[in-house]
Amino acid sequence: MNATLHHSCFVVHDVERTARELSGSLGIGPWGVSTIEPVTSTVRGRDVPFTFRIAIAAIGDSRYELLAPLTGDSIYVEHLEQRGEGFHHTCFSYPTHEELLETKAELTRQGRELVQSGGFGDAGEFCYFEIAELGSLLELLWLAEFAPPETTIG
Repeated sequence: MNATLHHSCFVVHDVERTARELSGSLGIGPWGVSTIEPVTSTVRGRDVPFTFRIAIAAIGDSRYELLAPLTGDSIYVEHLEQRGEGFHHTCFSYPTHEELLETKAELTRQGRELVQSGGFGDAGEFCYFEIAELGSLLELLWLAEFAPPETTIG
């Protein structure tokens, strides 16, 4: 596997507020804040449109991500309803789309549950699998290019 640890994600109600609080209390930042609107998206095998807001800050060679659902049904909404704010997933990033697809196929072959996915046409793809051994989700991510954040906090 030619993946790198991209980020650890925490689902929250308000990314801007939480980013400001973490910037002030722990010195984490600056945070790049963006709204994500996948072109295609599925939740538990159903085509379901959704959008979400993220804030990302670099910590060493990795990143910390805050994520808040905006519209539609998603595993983020499920998490907030069932568990409240807190740790949600770890993300592995792949240098090519083919490598993401190979890992996705292997996890599916192993019988892992694909719980959510989203795509940006030729610009990228992400998907989440249940990983029972971790008791959490694993996100697979490939981005053709990095889009600059809409705003910055901290």
